[in-house]
Amino acid sequence: MTTYTSRKGEVPCGDGDLYAFLTDMRNLKTVVPYGMITDWEATEDQCRFRIDRTGRISASLSEALPHSMISYHAESLLTGRVTVQVIIEYITNNRSAFHITAGVNMNPLMKMLTGGDAAGRYLDSLIDAIESYNGFDRIRGYNQSL
Repeated sequence: MTTYTSRKGEVPCGDGDLYAFLTDMRNLKTVVPYGMITDWEATEDQCRFRIDRTGRISASLSEALPHSMISYHAESLLTGRVTVQVIIEYITNNRSAFHITAGVNMNPLMKMLTGGDAAGRYLDSLIDAIESYNGFDRIRGYNQSL
């Protein structure tokens, strides 16, 4: 398994609000870079979607430690099973830091065809999208899907 780690990001909301927002998988579409996904379907704890050149992906929430860690499992034909973990760090009541790690089982040929560090670049673009999300003022005290 190859592990990729994103850069650290920061957002203008507390760790509890970020945790609640990211554990509801219906909200993930709002922070994925625009135009990256199609055929979006989601419930609170799982989602399915399509990404160009990757195909159909199914993801589900697998573990969550309040205010600090969220773990997802995803599966696609191209990459097989992927484990994604979001680590959330408290900064202040209205600011949190976070980073993402992904464990990917990709055979060497697929790794070469996708450009080697495509997963790392994708994680950094996901960090950018979460940081630039303009709805953080709406998730303070969050308790339902946006």
